[in-house]
Amino acid sequence: MTTRALQPRYLLIGIWLAGLMLLGVVFSEVSGGFLPLPRWGVVTLILALSTIKATLVALYYMHLQSDRKLLVLVALAPVLLIVLACGVIFSSRLVRL
Repeated sequence: MTTRALQPRYLLIGIWLAGLMLLGVVFSEVSGGFLPLPRWGVVTLILALSTIKATLVALYYMHLQSDRKLLVLVALAPVLLIVLACGVIFSSRLVRL
């Protein structure tokens, strides 16, 4: 049951998603050129853009902005596990003997 008032929001979010995707492609292609960032910096930027895109998709296309808080916590649990796993990986790299 969609109304005409909601359709421009979907179009606007789609334009944002396309723009963020294009920005990620530009970052990956020009990282060695005029963008003076190391490779890990470019990867971090692209991962941040991907996180923003995933959040937009979850909020607007999966309709999580109108669901209960418990469902949002369940959706965010894998993110916490990924952050913890990355922390373990990077901390073991720092204390390598």
